[in-house]
Parts: sequence; structure tokens; C-alpha cells
Amino acid sequence: MTDSAAFWESARAAFAKRDIELAIACIENVVRQDPADLEAYRVLGRILRNEGRIDEAAAWYRRCLAVAPDDGVAAMGLAALGKAPAPERLPDDVVLYVFDRNADNYENNMRSLGYKVPETLLGLLRAEDGAQDGTLDVLDLGCGSGLCGSLFRPLARKLVGVDLSPRMLALAAGKQVYDELIQAEMLEYLARSPASSDLVVSANVFCYFADLTPLVQAIARVLRAGGRLLFDVEKGEGLEPRFGVSGRFTHSRAALERALLPAGFSFNRVEETPMRARAGKPVLGLYCLARRSA
Repeated sequence: MTDSAAFWESARAAFAKRDIELAIACIENVVRQDPADLEAYRVLGRILRNEGRIDEAAAWYRRCLAVAPDDGVAAMGLAALGKAPAPERLPDDVVLYVFDRNADNYENNMRSLGYKVPETLLGLLRAEDGAQDGTLDVLDLGCGSGLCGSLFRPLARKLVGVDLSPRMLALAAGKQVYDELIQAEMLEYLARSPASSDLVVSANVFCYFADLTPLVQAIARVLRAGGRLLFDVEKGEGLEPRFGVSGRFTHSRAALERALLPAGFSFNRVEETPMRARAGKPVLGLYCLARRSA
């Protein structure tokens, strides 16, 4: 085992024991051994960001960019810290990095944070009209590992999942609930798809977009008349999105209306309830069910 590999192993063991300082020290040793190891810079930035040590985190992201000026992960880290301009959306390379890298532990991690978004979205739909099982053509947009697919399968006549991450799609395929799984960037997929869905469900996706209008308009094009859109966002204030330290955008109800109403949607239901925990505190979300005009 190389020195760098040994330091990584020690860092993982320290982090598992929540010995943050030891984990940081081990990864700093990785940098000393191999200054070109971009992952070491990224992980140091993320750990320190999660610990609220903003200036230290920013310094590591900047060191990463000094080695690799085009590194999207470090650039987004700086933006999340408020040290660089926020993007219009989370770039594809960052999405792939985040979700492919964490695929194996994704569901366990989300459960540990109290993540109940798919269940809450299904409850919102059931409360709205009690749709008959097996009657809907459902598009699971940003399906990830298939947490929504497992719950929405009984409603679906056909269930299609779309996601950018191949490792997450492999997990979704293992659940054997989808009729079709497609690896694609979602806006590109929507642009080439016909109006063939009765329901689009999109969990933990809208939070990665600043301007929701292009996404909402693209979804409207694939919904049949009267079709429904079911999604969540982290709750924000005011009309403008805010890119936070979590690397996600927050949106207010007013901002949702600004995006949805011009695209031909009407609100059916909006509920506010916690989505997950962050730093031991609940993160409030808005859960929305909207209907495309007939």
C-alpha cells in the first residue's frame, strides 16, 4: 500500500469514528504525498464546509483550482460558501461526481438524515385525488437509486426513470420496478420526448436549479393535458433563489408560482414539512402538486 493509500485508509477510519481533526490531518498528508490528488482537496473542502469552517474550506477549494483551474467540484464548493458567483444550475460534471461517488452509500446516508421526500410526495398525490392503481404513465425524473420508483410503481401503467448517474441507475435497475431506465441529462431528454406522461415525479431535483422556468416548461411539454407534476424544493424566502452551503438552491412559494403559472400549470396542493436533517437541524421543504391545463 502506498503512503497516500494508507493515509486515505486512516482518514476513512477516523471519519467513521467522527474524529474530524484526525481525518483532516490524514488527508493533508495525502496532499503532501501527492499535490496532484484533486480528491484530497475536494474532500478537505467538503469536510471543513460541513463543519462550518468557511475560510479554511475556501482555502482548500482555491488550492484545488490552482492545480486544476477547470475543476467544477471546487468551483461549486466556493460558490456554496459564497466565495464565488452561484451557477444557474449544478453542472453535469458535478452531478456525476456527487452521485456516482456516493451511490453505494446513498440510501443509507439519506435514511440517516430522516429523508422522507418520496413518501411525502406520494401522500400528497394520494390526498389530492386517490388515483387508481395501474392507470398512469409515470416519468420519474432524476430517479436516482429508485426510491420513488418503488413507491409509485403501484400507480403506474408504465414507469420510466431518467437519471444522469450510471451508478445510481444500476441501483434503480436492481429494484426491478421500472419498465425503462434511461441515462440522460434531463433537459435534453425532455426536449426530445413526446407528450406521453400522466405524471412527472421529481424528488430532490429542483433544488439543483436556480431558474426553474426552463425545467418546468420542458416538463409541461411531456405531460398530457391534465397531467400532473409532483416535486419538492428546499424552502426559501423572496422571489430569487439562494445557493446555500449545502450546494442546493432554495425557492419560495412565490418563486414556484412565477415558474409554474406561465407554463400552464395550476397549483393543486402545496405543503410545508421537513425534508431531511442538516447539522442536526430539520431542513424545511415545500412539496408541490401542480396540474397542466387541459
